[in-house]
Amino acid sequence: MVGGPLERADRRPDPLPLARPAPESRRHARNHRRSVLGFRPLPSPSTLDSLLRPLRLLLRQWLRLQPADSLVRQQDLVGLTGEVLLGCHRDQRGLVRLRVRDCWIDARAYGSDERPLLRGDRVLVLHHQDDHLWVTRLEATYPWPSP
Repeated sequence: MVGGPLERADRRPDPLPLARPAPESRRHARNHRRSVLGFRPLPSPSTLDSLLRPLRLLLRQWLRLQPADSLVRQQDLVGLTGEVLLGCHRDQRGLVRLRVRDCWIDARAYGSDERPLLRGDRVLVLHHQDDHLWVTRLEATYPWPSP
């Protein structure tokens, strides 16, 4: 019996085929040319997903551990410097602009100096009381005497 099932099982496949099979698509041909020219073919999206999954999980865990508080409290404003928008005298209410977490905040403030606060003055927030801030003029002081 020629060409029977036993004869086919005895035949071994050729270990080194002489020619590669024809590419199924243009993409396969392009990747084949890249591998021949020394470039590696791009991995498939599923391969990239499986490679990046551990990194994605670590990043997600790290982001969960980070505090995500965008609320600006009055005590967060103490110690910040700002600019006077609406001038005021001592114990009068004015308006100051402060920079908090990459955004500008306009807040009502009282001056604590004898001299009036004028528009454009730099101020330092001393403390907060109720819904108002107490500020003082921020003046440049040098540790050495001027000549």
